[in-house]
Amino acid sequence: MTGEYENLRRVTYGCKDDGFALFIPVCPGCGRFVKADDTVRYSPDVGIKEESNATCTKCGRVEMPFEGFFSDEELE
Repeated sequence: MTGEYENLRRVTYGCKDDGFALFIPVCPGCGRFVKADDTVRYSPDVGIKEESNATCTKCGRVEMPFEGFFSDEELE
């Protein structure tokens, strides 16, 4: 993802063998950094479940922007 989030940290979920789901840990409402949940819900048929997966100190429960799936090699 480019633009305003280009040099920000990322939150990853997954494992080395299956690849990683990357999220940008910012609130889509106010732009503050958020505390990401320990896990996200994923189904091979549906993908990442669209639901709250982080907590913003101002907005409460929010859904972090999803960047995509990446392999271990792509993240290095």
